[in-house]
Amino acid sequence: MVLSENWQVAALLFSSNGFFATRGSSKQKIARLKIRTNHTRTRCTQFMKNDFLQDLFNKSTDHPIVTIDNNKYTNHLLGISFYIPKNWNIVSIQKFNKEARKQIFNDPYEGLKPDVFELFDSPIIVMTKLDSNDDKYDGIVSPTINFSIIAKENEYKEMSLYDYANEIDIDENKKLLKRFSIIKKGRIFQKNGFDYIKFDTEYLFEHPELENGIMVEFSILNIDFKDFFLDFSMTQCKIQNQNAEKEFRSFIESIKLI
Repeated sequence: MVLSENWQVAALLFSSNGFFATRGSSKQKIARLKIRTNHTRTRCTQFMKNDFLQDLFNKSTDHPIVTIDNNKYTNHLLGISFYIPKNWNIVSIQKFNKEARKQIFNDPYEGLKPDVFELFDSPIIVMTKLDSNDDKYDGIVSPTINFSIIAKENEYKEMSLYDYANEIDIDENKKLLKRFSIIKKGRIFQKNGFDYIKFDTEYLFEHPELENGIMVEFSILNIDFKDFFLDFSMTQCKIQNQNAEKEFRSFIESIKLI
């Protein structure tokens, strides 16, 4: 079976943020879509709705907000940097958005897909080990790292880091992703003077161009950083021998916060 060159990118959407599928507050919003609640969107739009950040973005500056130099990604505005693993690729957000919408969800969310996507925005950056434009990788779920930022506003304003991370632990019948499960809940640890926590999870990835679904693993690293929660999600597919544990460990070690 020959799959389209970009289908594997679709596996990144909910790997990029398992929260898209299961984080409590977002889950509750999705469950209430039929009655059209007016809750605010809780992902990257919060980042732009933050008054402090919005003011900074609106000010002219002689320096770029984000730079990538010798594989080092730096967000100068927030004081965040990390190294993109050597020889990995950056996926365009346009491709990400297009392919992600093809992923198959649990019922009844599959029928509510347009509304589901209205709730969520794209990650800040999507990095893949395999080149999604190379035909030789058709049918392979590439190891992936994604980075998103959530402002501590609304329901997140007084939330602890553990409670934020643990929002993905919900009832089976409320899960957007098929066969989603938490393999391990980590403990809070400190690095760079900030609190970190990592959960390991897995789910069944299904796509119209796949004859059968395939289990993928993704780890979710959350960081309590000033006025934000940082989300770093790391995806791999061990059943296809796409194991990137070494790259993930090096990536986490490379994260610097100011």
